[in-house]
Amino acid sequence: MPRRTVQEVTVQDVQKRRNPNKHYVYIIKVAWSDGSTEIIFRRYSKFFDLQMELLDKFPVEGGQKDPKRRIIPFLPGKILFRRSHIRDVAMKRLKPINEYCRALIQLPVYISQCEEVRLFFETRPEDLNPPKEEPSGKKKSGGDSSSADPLLLDQYVAVTDYEKQESSEISLYVGQVVEVIEKNESGWWFVSTEDAQGWVPATCLEAQDDPDDFSFPAEEGKVLLFLSRPSKENSRNKLNGTQ
Repeated sequence: MPRRTVQEVTVQDVQKRRNPNKHYVYIIKVAWSDGSTEIIFRRYSKFFDLQMELLDKFPVEGGQKDPKRRIIPFLPGKILFRRSHIRDVAMKRLKPINEYCRALIQLPVYISQCEEVRLFFETRPEDLNPPKEEPSGKKKSGGDSSSADPLLLDQYVAVTDYEKQESSEISLYVGQVVEVIEKNESGWWFVSTEDAQGWVPATCLEAQDDPDDFSFPAEEGKVLLFLSRPSKENSRNKLNGTQ
């Protein structure tokens, strides 16, 4: 039996998640060649990892040798840099990410149906039993203003220089301020600076002193959280004190 392929992708909405920490995921409807339609949920950092895998695997099509030959679509990147409301950032990225997905599956078959793309859109165990929470775009009844939790991206300061070792990482310099988009239990955090975004070792960062910082209070003081990042063993082994 031939392996099923992705036929259509629609990013429908964003949804707030509270476990293991407060964050947003994109709700994505995927139509397959066997006639099935499935709903999956992905964080922005997972799109970023997919994009890095594709650019590494297809350097010509990614425009690394000649920008004019690039056919891999650009992933929507930084929206703003300040004490950003997570929901605002997620909503502003929704339409561009939908356009990215549509452009991706319209690429030549050797890219659009490659293993990396197929696995990204395949239903995972965590997609089958998602938490029952309202999509971000739908307001709760009763006019409770507290329902729109003002979740803010945490700001951290680099306490040591770091030179990136893989394309999915970014370099840091002492004193540089970053916004943390995702904290991963591996000790790698997905961050955004004024001109770049990518993975960095959490050990290079310290929380910025801010008396008004009320975001993610339950996680204050914790370095490690519980969402897995695709294994980067080579980079991880190069870091002293990291697994």
